[in-house]
Amino acid sequence: MGQQGGKAEDAKMDQIMKNAEKLTLYHDPSRYTCQVGAAQLQNGDVVVVFNETSGYIHPDFDSILLIRSTDNGQSWDRTPVVTVWPATHHFGSDTPSVAQLSDGTLIVNYFQWAFVDQKGMLDDFGPQDRPRGTRDVDGVGVITSSDSGYSWERAYKANVAPMRWGQPIDSVLELPNGSLLMACHGHQFARAWMETDNLHERVRSYLMRSDNQGQDWEYYSTIAYDPANIISFDETALARTADGTLVTMMRTMHGVRNRHQHMWTAHSHNDGESWSRPEPTNLWGYPADLTLLQDGRMLSTYGHRRDPWGVRGCISEDGLNWDAANEFVISSGGIAPPEAVPNLYWHIGYPTTIQLNDGTLFTVFHEWTQESPIVQYVVAVRWELA
Repeated sequence: MGQQGGKAEDAKMDQIMKNAEKLTLYHDPSRYTCQVGAAQLQNGDVVVVFNETSGYIHPDFDSILLIRSTDNGQSWDRTPVVTVWPATHHFGSDTPSVAQLSDGTLIVNYFQWAFVDQKGMLDDFGPQDRPRGTRDVDGVGVITSSDSGYSWERAYKANVAPMRWGQPIDSVLELPNGSLLMACHGHQFARAWMETDNLHERVRSYLMRSDNQGQDWEYYSTIAYDPANIISFDETALARTADGTLVTMMRTMHGVRNRHQHMWTAHSHNDGESWSRPEPTNLWGYPADLTLLQDGRMLSTYGHRRDPWGVRGCISEDGLNWDAANEFVISSGGIAPPEAVPNLYWHIGYPTTIQLNDGTLFTVFHEWTQESPIVQYVVAVRWELA
């Protein structure tokens, strides 16, 4: 790893990382698997959830699968793979995350789409592209397990009103008092997920809260929003520092050209009831995941979807101040040959990092195979702090 960054980046990695090992967690040559979340359970098991697509396509309308390790993430049981939530003719999922609550409940939250294969009168007019409007966002899905993820209850939708829709990409966060928080992004007025041009409302980041173990959710606060309709704040990572401060890191898009800009942060000193003015970092990438380390520092991991490609990390002493001078490479490359997947070769990353009980860092994400059939697949890097 680090071969694309040169000797300087290799030296920086040596100062931060040691004993790095890359693992293939799940590879199905017949379909794409992507968008990964992870958690270590109270019994020591490590579980990973991810999307399984319907074939050689990345539609974001997928089923959610779970695999398990009982030896601290070194080997993985894939027989059988647990289906957490199956895609149907009418509904599909995207960006699942997983967390275990203090009472042992496992909770998976995800983005739900509606009518992804709706046909109706389209069949009367022959083959054609699915027009916008025959599918749309359906909201935030939640599903729980009381037996460490071997079986799952019936899924339900979180109420995001007054927002029109919402998408989480990070796991549920439990506060010391038992309240649950979930960071989302979405629109209050625009109808559809795709309406992100300057004729419509830009995406905002907001916080959902539950005070009854996730049975009911309500809109709690706005994390970041640009009333000038220029900057969108989305794909929000949420974490809690050692002193109880909530911190977020957000992907941004700047109009008019929908240019990916640096990630922005905001923080809260009152459990998310109000937030600081959002500020840009000098970290470029998307989206991020935030991990409170056992030594009290905060780790951000994120995809680097431009040359040099890969997954990167950065450590902050307090979770509030970030500096690209502290950035390091966790994994290099991973894109598909552009001629093989011309419109999606860059789609790598969406990392989640957890620190295991023994201090080992475990970063899971997806990338592309380099040999035919070329598919997205689930990988991880196990590493330690130097």
